[in-house]
Amino acid sequence: MKKIIALTQGKNIPSTRFRISQYAGGWQQAGYVFEQLNAKVSAYPPVGLLKRLFWLVGELVHRVRQIKVINSADVVVIQRELISTLYTVEACIKAPVVLDVDDAIFMYRNGKAAKALALQASHIVCGNQFLAKYFSQYSKNISVIPTAVDTNRFKPSVVKPAFLYMGWSGSSSGFDYLYAIEAELKKVLDKKTDWKLSIVSDKRPEFKLLEPEQWTFTQWTPDNEVETIQDMSIGLMPLADNEWTRGKCSYKMLLYMACRVPVVVSDVGMNSEILSVSKVGLGVNELSGWSELLCQMIEDEVLRDQCGQRGRLLAEKEYSLAACNQKWLSVLSKVSNAVKE
Repeated sequence: MKKIIALTQGKNIPSTRFRISQYAGGWQQAGYVFEQLNAKVSAYPPVGLLKRLFWLVGELVHRVRQIKVINSADVVVIQRELISTLYTVEACIKAPVVLDVDDAIFMYRNGKAAKALALQASHIVCGNQFLAKYFSQYSKNISVIPTAVDTNRFKPSVVKPAFLYMGWSGSSSGFDYLYAIEAELKKVLDKKTDWKLSIVSDKRPEFKLLEPEQWTFTQWTPDNEVETIQDMSIGLMPLADNEWTRGKCSYKMLLYMACRVPVVVSDVGMNSEILSVSKVGLGVNELSGWSELLCQMIEDEVLRDQCGQRGRLLAEKEYSLAACNQKWLSVLSKVSNAVKE
């Protein structure tokens, strides 16, 4: 039996959970032995010089100790540099490498670590076309595999939500995108008083314009991440338009779609790609469009229902765990059998 080892930035990092861990069962059913090796604490440094020094030494020692195990694999899956922005112990990996990319990791330190990993990799898996185009300068062996949604878990609720929420779910690192449209959200909530904004994240946002009664906050947990999306009547995904956001794989949008929640999103990057395939919601092209399109979606219940249905169908067909697993198995077979185009 062939062995796959995946090196991750941390057990609970979204890219670990949704691009690696949830495939474990599918890969094992296909006959592979699978092992996931996480960072000791995190691949990302803590705040403070002294803490960073201790972190760096600890993570390096941790990874060096893993090298012997790593090189026993038939395929090693790595998502980015093991020590943030630095190409270090990756050079010691002699087993065939699949680089899995779901962010514009080349934007740090002039892309040196990303380039080194790309040149080392036997195959590069990219979460969207933008990333694939960038990494094609380093490899001909590229596959586009979106971040998969477990549509058996993220699915429509059988119970109609008790309240009307336009919702946003995600890490607090994305709050700046929310703050950028806060004035537009307030216009809508001032007019549509039976609606509220629902925020699901690791910490509370600090809104300056919205009144406390206009929004709610729920502390994200793995146990409530499905039901909090199911409770939404519209899913929001605001973004800026730059290289970093064009590297995003629209996972927030895909989760809404899987739960049959219609979306209003920035018409940027992969969001645009999805909207061009099926009208699963409305795409916003400029700041002032947020209030207009949100009001349009709020006022048209038929539109919401149609967009939600189309979103669910598209998520099942193109972005489900089952669909993406087949693409991954093709890559793993090719690399483990030493086929390099």
